[in-house]
Amino acid sequence: MKKIIIKSAIALQFFLLLSAGIAAQTQTTEKPQSELKIAGRISNEPVFELHLNNTSFGNYTIVITDESGIVLYEEAVRGTNISRKFLLNKTELGSTGVVFEVYKGAIKEAVYAVKNNIITVDGLPVTAKK
Repeated sequence: MKKIIIKSAIALQFFLLLSAGIAAQTQTTEKPQSELKIAGRISNEPVFELHLNNTSFGNYTIVITDESGIVLYEEAVRGTNISRKFLLNKTELGSTGVVFEVYKGAIKEAVYAVKNNIITVDGLPVTAKK
């Protein structure tokens, strides 16, 4: 009798662990995998494309600042698979880089830094800050 109870208890624990793992996988919250890339050039000025890649509807804020924190651009966007293109005037910026920030509500989802003081053949370097 004790062996049957012990086997039943072990089987029940295994089932609970398995079902808890499956429930945890299905209840994960979506975090958009945003990306910033160079889309091309217009009049020798770089055009950056920001993709949020969100599959569910959401409200986001895109903020572009210079390295000293001065806001150059801010936009509130809504929807799914949001994409925006930005033309940066390198002559107006001088050697100052810019920072792209993506917010969902008050939570900062992504930060990308673009350096303007490095000359490259294909375009400006883009780095994701974590």
